[in-house]
Amino acid sequence: MAKKRKEEVIDTDLNLTPAMNLILILIPLLLAAMETMKLGVINVATPQIGPSSEVTPPDQAPDEKPLKLTIALTDRGLHLYARDQVIENKDDPLGPTIPKKDGEEVVDGKPVPGKVYDNEKLSQMLSDIKDENPTEENIIISAESHIKYRYIIQIMDASRETKVGDKKKSLFPNVVLSAGVA
Repeated sequence: MAKKRKEEVIDTDLNLTPAMNLILILIPLLLAAMETMKLGVINVATPQIGPSSEVTPPDQAPDEKPLKLTIALTDRGLHLYARDQVIENKDDPLGPTIPKKDGEEVVDGKPVPGKVYDNEKLSQMLSDIKDENPTEENIIISAESHIKYRYIIQIMDASRETKVGDKKKSLFPNVVLSAGVA
């Protein structure tokens, strides 16, 4: 019969010192990196899908349609909609409500002449709409899929408040982001 050899098991401790040193170096490094990183938070809502939670009886239905103010960002400019109708540009009824204007656009960190959104005119128009509808606080913003994020943020800022003299006037603080323009 064949003899079975007994295998000797040698009990050795793992040397964890290099791994512990690495962790001790990485923890302060990661904490320092997080301290220098700035995060910004913008409160927005998404559109609700589905039927309304409150059903109004037909005899108590409001006489006037809700404002449902919407701004659509496109390549040509800003299209404004209120009460499911387009707010037309008096100069160009087929064009955007607020066409882009000549200005400087930042590309790769350098200012380049180009067409930019007219945020001042937008704030003025929204201020007029707010004067007509003082209780309304919601606005819907949608954009084409290739519109850069920084332009959406600029439009959000212009629609939330405007300066009137030395004071700030609140316009539409509740921003709802919607699906893009078709």
